[in-house]
Amino acid sequence: MAIFSKSNNHRQGQSRNPQTGRQNSETTVIAYGAYIKGDLSFECRLHVDGELEGDIKSTNMVVIGKRGKIKGDLKADKLVVNGSFEGSADCDRVEVLEGGVFIGDVASEELTIEAKAKFQGQSKIKTNEVEYSQAIPILESLETLDVENDTKEKKS
Repeated sequence: MAIFSKSNNHRQGQSRNPQTGRQNSETTVIAYGAYIKGDLSFECRLHVDGELEGDIKSTNMVVIGKRGKIKGDLKADKLVVNGSFEGSADCDRVEVLEGGVFIGDVASEELTIEAKAKFQGQSKIKTNEVEYSQAIPILESLETLDVENDTKEKKS
């Protein structure tokens, strides 16, 4: 089986991509000794035992193995760090396992840092709510529309 091939086999533990509806049963592996530089996009799971430098977008889970290293910005459903991550992560769930190293910023709904894991950076809680700073311009726009509509109605 090729690393980047898609399989029609239905196996236990498959997840379905909510955006495409396709099965995400495959895992792409970047093996120890491999070095990849560039931006990558995945719908399947990604397991990194080698080194990856660049931005990563995944609609699934990214796992950094004990010998794996990622340096860059990452957006994924879930990130599990057993090796080394340096950059910023925007994920629903982030786990830094014992022995794992996370250096950078994380925005997530759930952040787990096990004993003997290392975390240096900032964390931000992601919510589904619109932040206040984002809501103000919208409210101001609506008020402007109301004032304009009132003015038009009075002139008529």
